[in-house]
Amino acid sequence: MSGKKSKGKSENLLEQEEVLQALVIADSFNEQFAPITRERPRALIPLVNTPLIDYTIECLATAGIQEVFVFCCAHADQIKSHLESSKWNAKTSPVLITPILSEGCHSTGDALREIERKSLLRGHFVLVTGDLVCNMQLKPLIEIHKNRYQKNKSSVMTLVYKQACPGHRTRSAVDDFLIAADKEQRLLSYQKIKDKSRIRFPLELFQENSELQVRFDLLDCHVGICSPRVMELFVDNFDYQTQDDFIRGVLVNEEIEGNMLHIHILDKGYAARSSNLPMYDAVSKDVIRRWAYPVVPDNLSDCYSYRRHNVYLSKDITLESGSKLEEDVVIGQGTLIGNNTIISHSVIGNNCKIGENVVLENVYVWNNVTIDSNCKAEWAMLCDGVHLSSGVTVGPGSILSFGVKIGCNVSLPAETFLTSKPIPSSADDDEDDEASRGIDRNVVGEDGLGYVWTPPVPEDDEELDLCQQVLGLTITSPEMEEESSSEDESDEFEEAEEDIPQRGATPPPNDVILFYNEVVETLQRASEENVNLENLVLEINSSKFAYNISMRELNYHVFKGILEMPHMRAKPQVLSAQQLLLELKKLLTKIVILLRNYYKSGESQLDCLTSLEDYCHKCSTTLAVFPKVLHILYELDVLSEEVILRWHKNPANTDDAEVKSQQQNIRKQANAFVTWLEEAEEESDSEED
Repeated sequence: MSGKKSKGKSENLLEQEEVLQALVIADSFNEQFAPITRERPRALIPLVNTPLIDYTIECLATAGIQEVFVFCCAHADQIKSHLESSKWNAKTSPVLITPILSEGCHSTGDALREIERKSLLRGHFVLVTGDLVCNMQLKPLIEIHKNRYQKNKSSVMTLVYKQACPGHRTRSAVDDFLIAADKEQRLLSYQKIKDKSRIRFPLELFQENSELQVRFDLLDCHVGICSPRVMELFVDNFDYQTQDDFIRGVLVNEEIEGNMLHIHILDKGYAARSSNLPMYDAVSKDVIRRWAYPVVPDNLSDCYSYRRHNVYLSKDITLESGSKLEEDVVIGQGTLIGNNTIISHSVIGNNCKIGENVVLENVYVWNNVTIDSNCKAEWAMLCDGVHLSSGVTVGPGSILSFGVKIGCNVSLPAETFLTSKPIPSSADDDEDDEASRGIDRNVVGEDGLGYVWTPPVPEDDEELDLCQQVLGLTITSPEMEEESSSEDESDEFEEAEEDIPQRGATPPPNDVILFYNEVVETLQRASEENVNLENLVLEINSSKFAYNISMRELNYHVFKGILEMPHMRAKPQVLSAQQLLLELKKLLTKIVILLRNYYKSGESQLDCLTSLEDYCHKCSTTLAVFPKVLHILYELDVLSEEVILRWHKNPANTDDAEVKSQQQNIRKQANAFVTWLEEAEEESDSEED
């Protein structure tokens, strides 16, 4: 008895002494703020003249967090230096800040696995990003999470959401999602919207829950209250690279592993991320307009005085006669504003010099910037040390990174990105060679200094969704514009693909088309959410019975849908033959269990080959890689040697001359592979003899 009492006291003591910890991921692992982030990490980008990381730590400190680990990757030394010189490193600081430096991580998942390897987190912790601005009260949410965990150890994370209707200024379209949760706030389904027009939920979701809430009016605060189990799951699953991967993985494996996610929806308070430039603009305006109170400029720094129309002035600025500050304006310390200059909806940093007759609207000017007389800029960002000579006009959506100088009377086109650092066209270029660095005097002027930076072309759907946006403008490179110009052609191609009939058959009835569309949606969702392949087979079979589809029709249209997947993912880009082959090989290898389930018999394998043949007649890119796709299916044991040879020797009977020509062409493509199969068969027979 006494031993049990002693143990209970020890546990209570440990619980009382538990230190509230938080992990801040200070790296974004993307180029949303490039070219700025080539020289400065996103966490140190000033938002209303205060670094983003300071907003995040202020929120955690206010919530009673006692220990904060800041994980730094890109420009980690800058973040470490900032934290060491900040108020958070003072003896009177209520929170202990520890920077964790690592250069080998490329995602949030990598960061969490590195943190777990160091064994720094000792219990429940708060997980946030380094670009969070919020005034929410975290402590009650932490207690709710802990109490839930005490009752049910399977509750691994509480995700914090805030109500924000579609179109809300702090809600990024890139992050739109839809969730389903039960009455206990347990997350049951999580789906990214992207460009989807329809969302599907499993029927059992409604059958198994008497009360279910489906929400599309939420904003992800990217605040997670985590149990120690979260770190173990990231370590055990190396394919968890992002929070979305983690959520989908937990939901997919819930029945097997028993882990659960819960949500908490804020009914008051402010929370938003500066995840891209439009969000940076939206959050800046919210702070200036006091929507995030007490997170406002005059509370963040005692140097500001608050005036009417949301104008904030430092104590030691110079405003010359005729200068006009209209509304939503912040002016930093030591700044001089010349005669007849008009500034509205803008933030001006410290020690800036702005000349006469300048017009600035929706411009973010950082520290030590010089703007000579008669300049004009709107919807632009000017980083530290930028110099605009007299008469310069900066077009909307432009970014001038550190130290850029624009010569007199230059007009920068809209969406111009400039950096003062050389941009070699290849690793072998000499950075002292002006030509290799991309200087264009037509852009920066004869006395200018700056190199044009072009956003990289996105390689996949996820990168396309994250293509750089600037202050409400979507920025595309010339290569992206060329690809987007073929979008209409791709749409026409897709519509034509949906009408491919089975060889020798009449156009399919509506039920077959509906079945095919449902199969494509199911395959797409399975790919995005990492759905178990056995569950995928069950869903396809359910659709078969719902539309009264024959097994041969199922075999044909399932493979047609598989062939369509790489093209759908690549839109608006049109895949090259090499790209298509790589994507098909990855996809076919990933779903080989599904393929072997449907294409067991010789007849079903012929259905598969017929679907592949018909698709090649409509898609020249697929036709170009047909022999290699055939080889992949053979190597995966989806198609047998006997069936391939039978298909090759016996094309379908038809009187249509064009169809006959197509049959001959595709079999000619396969001749080399078929010859190889026949020779291998003969060698095998001779060895047996």
